[in-house]
Amino acid sequence: MEKKMKDMDMREILDLTASDAPAPGGGAISAIVGALGSALGRMVLSLSYGKKAFLALDEEIQEKLKEKHEELNLLGDRLFDLMDTDVEAFMGYMKAFRLPKESDEEKRARREAIDEAAVFSMQVPLETAERCVAVLKCLPLIAEYGNKNAITDAGVASLLARAACESALLNVRINLPTIKDEEIHDKAAKRTEELLTLAIELNEEIMQVVYAKLG
Repeated sequence: MEKKMKDMDMREILDLTASDAPAPGGGAISAIVGALGSALGRMVLSLSYGKKAFLALDEEIQEKLKEKHEELNLLGDRLFDLMDTDVEAFMGYMKAFRLPKESDEEKRARREAIDEAAVFSMQVPLETAERCVAVLKCLPLIAEYGNKNAITDAGVASLLARAACESALLNVRINLPTIKDEEIHDKAAKRTEELLTLAIELNEEIMQVVYAKLG
């Protein structure tokens, strides 16, 4: 795929995803969804600034909300980049399998390339999941103090980030059996469980606030 996804419009991304092209797949789409969750969180804050309810908040809370805005901005940018990084990781993995394997030296080089590509293909969605959990950690404060008219947007942001996290972790899981390094494998497997638990707990916390405010 010569053209990067971040240079495509939404219609192109949808059509490419629906095609028989090997990528983008679930990993790249997880990153997009996580970025959208981040964007919605920022939108809630953008709709809060300058409003009476926001100005009535304690200055410390106002400052924390602004910090969350900046954090979400950075997380969204990284997730948007991970969309293409995931595609590159997958294509690199496929490329490694196409390396020559005639001589013993070629076989060894091919095996090493496959092992390296497998680790990278696992690490990219793992980072995506990490960033999605970071998005979720920003949202409780936003749901609590953000513009009440945008409370459903805070809820959708949470649902998207949670779904993106678990979706990315599915891509970690499918790659774990290909990881030969036991230390890398075991560390990633443990972190996968931790991240899924965190995503579920954070989403539940945020959605409780959302539904309470909806009445």
